[in-house]
Amino acid sequence: MLLQFDFPKTFNDLLEDTIQTDYASSRVSVPAMDIAEYENEYAAIVELPGVKKEDVKITYEKNVLTVEGVRKPYEIPQDARLLLNEMHVRDFSRSIRVPVEIDATAISAKLENSILKVVLPKSQEARARTIAIK
Repeated sequence: MLLQFDFPKTFNDLLEDTIQTDYASSRVSVPAMDIAEYENEYAAIVELPGVKKEDVKITYEKNVLTVEGVRKPYEIPQDARLLLNEMHVRDFSRSIRVPVEIDATAISAKLENSILKVVLPKSQEARARTIAIK
């Protein structure tokens, strides 16, 4: 007995019925972030896959660091047919409250290999210091 399957049609039906996920309802995403504290500064490390530096805005106001922007679409070749599409264009935003005073004029940021590092130097008043006994 010989069985013949219409594989492309069956595979497409399977993908359309079971794998499609509707992400349209969540238009703003929250990127993963790590915070590290050092003696004289904080560092915020943010994952931003597929994001260019010109598409990121960083603000610091009233002890709140905010990283926001948009991941723009990549170009899909015309001869390709998407079977699964989870990489939507999406706005992102993440804010954290910093517990000590920061020297806002010395904040720096660098985006490399999809990792954004924002360095927040502590103000002189917020740094730990040793007090000499007289």
